[in-house]
Amino acid sequence: MHMEDKDLGINLIIDGTSYPLTIKASEEPYYRQAARLVNNTLSIYKELFMGEGGVRVMTMVALDIAFKSVKGTDEVGSVEVMRKISELARLVDNTLDNKR
Repeated sequence: MHMEDKDLGINLIIDGTSYPLTIKASEEPYYRQAARLVNNTLSIYKELFMGEGGVRVMTMVALDIAFKSVKGTDEVGSVEVMRKISELARLVDNTLDNKR
């Protein structure tokens, strides 16, 4: 076993919560980059969905990251697409709420 392949205990902070993980040492940079991506995307959607529940925000974060993965890119353009989708979803929700 190479030194890089040893198990490593790390703590990732996502949305202010610490998540202890045991990973392969060689994978640490990827986990740290993934945590940064989640936190950066989360801050965008928290702003867009101000006052909304955490599940809805995290769902949009997951969708955004999955979209980028499926598309094979991390273009900023997908954030703009998601921003427009979230604005439309909010308009639909507001319209439905007003009709009740």
